[in-house]
Amino acid sequence: MNSKMTLSDTIRTLAAESEIDVIGFAEADAFSNYALQGTRRHDPRLSLSTATSIIVAGVYIGGIALPGWEDAWVGRTSRLLLSGFFLDVVTPLEPIAGMLRKKGYRAKICDGAREDGSILPLKRAAVRAGLGWQGKHSLLISKKFGTFLALGGLITDAPLEPYGVQERDRCQDCDKCRQACPLSALDQPYVLDKERCLSYQLQADDLTPEAQAAMENRVADCEICQYACPWNRKHLSAPLATPRILAFQKTVSQWEALFRLPTLGRLSERAYDEQLRRFATDIPYDLFRRNVNLALARAKSAQTPS
Repeated sequence: MNSKMTLSDTIRTLAAESEIDVIGFAEADAFSNYALQGTRRHDPRLSLSTATSIIVAGVYIGGIALPGWEDAWVGRTSRLLLSGFFLDVVTPLEPIAGMLRKKGYRAKICDGAREDGSILPLKRAAVRAGLGWQGKHSLLISKKFGTFLALGGLITDAPLEPYGVQERDRCQDCDKCRQACPLSALDQPYVLDKERCLSYQLQADDLTPEAQAAMENRVADCEICQYACPWNRKHLSAPLATPRILAFQKTVSQWEALFRLPTLGRLSERAYDEQLRRFATDIPYDLFRRNVNLALARAKSAQTPS
């Protein structure tokens, strides 16, 4: 790399090479008015006592979708799940963390798949780092990427100048996401009632009758509020053609074949572990199979498979 590059320049270069679509830097101060005060996540210095900076990365996932989702015989899930970043963006940040450590700095990546590894409130951190604003559906919204960013974060003692200007809230009087939620999980704007959210319900032991009525062909996760968000309109009709999206689209037919409900219904627990556990959703096989069976029953009652 060019010896005249600053540390921030080097990070941005490594981010581009790792197919990170947007990156920002911010101070490692505690997050005030955070709902989970008293947990490690609210203060970066509880994870790294010498922390001075946080790095927040976004990976665009707008085109990671199956065209067949409108077909009742195809199990529906979310872009986030299919992206492989259902919890946090981790692997793309490893070259940045490695470079910082090589230069003598400390660096810790936020990794919700590890015990005590979720060390940043990523949406709040992303707002602070200038990646977007938090919408009434509680998700991060970016002017360029809509809500379709998978987020990852890193805490470091490297001295980085803040990179990016904090966005103002652009939701204004729009309530489309709240009106679209079938389980009223967004009755309070900007706050998700997690236990009423359909995504949560699909991972819960007890699926409420209201959730069963709303799930349609969904077998894991939900994007209903994101489909309603005006900032996603262009991504739903014509997603950005990033290298990661283009690579996924070459495999769409394979994924669509796997997610046909009769195919999912025949998956053994071993096959489920081999083919779908990599998404790290924490959905046990028996609950996933329950969701598939409910979706299959709905499809059978509506029409005969082609």
